[in-house]
Amino acid sequence: MEATAKASSARTISFRFGTRFVRATGARNDREHPNVLRLRVHVSVLQRTIQTLVRWLPSPLRSWAERSFPEWFLPLNIVLKQKKEGWDEEFDTEIATYQKLRGLQGTIIPIYYGQVRFEGKPALILSDIGGACVAEPKGAVLREEDLRPLFRQALSALMSQGISHDDVKLDNFHLVRNSAGRAIMVVDLERVNEIAPEKDREQIVQWDVNSLMRAYRDDLECLQWDGLRLPFEAL
Repeated sequence: MEATAKASSARTISFRFGTRFVRATGARNDREHPNVLRLRVHVSVLQRTIQTLVRWLPSPLRSWAERSFPEWFLPLNIVLKQKKEGWDEEFDTEIATYQKLRGLQGTIIPIYYGQVRFEGKPALILSDIGGACVAEPKGAVLREEDLRPLFRQALSALMSQGISHDDVKLDNFHLVRNSAGRAIMVVDLERVNEIAPEKDREQIVQWDVNSLMRAYRDDLECLQWDGLRLPFEAL
């Protein structure tokens, strides 16, 4: 069934996901990504009941239920990302990449819950990682010497699975808080490269880190030129 929505900046939508209809309220993420909605899920009585019952199951059965029926175990905050017009191959690539990088979901990349249809188009259901895009003032809060190792950690994690991001720009990297402190999470996995084992993977990571740091340095200079005070260490 197609999703329905109210025509407003913040709206309530509903869509079929697996064995249930999900209702959620949210808005477009930003003007640059009109295909991305950040949503807050309306938790139903049935969802609460199912989650309560599943918590009493043995761990193997609980894990099986959560994997098999993710629609009943969605977090409160999710992202709905529609396929862009003419981006069929990229959309399929992103799904395949999430599946390949299952072990990095929730730490280096968002969690992929599944696929739905929204306004006549396929869409991904992802976790909302929070934090701030490094290309924005709210995300440009670290000094270069503190940010570089975080970029390296994220890109090295992808490379450990034979994957490099093919769209290395600041927009695709978010600075977030986790249990260990700060971390970089990678988004928009529509364009990636599979790197053969015989390639110098460390060198590729170094090139990408250097490219990101040059872009970050340029962004900081632009912010300073615009008169913005850089709130280092604020996040």
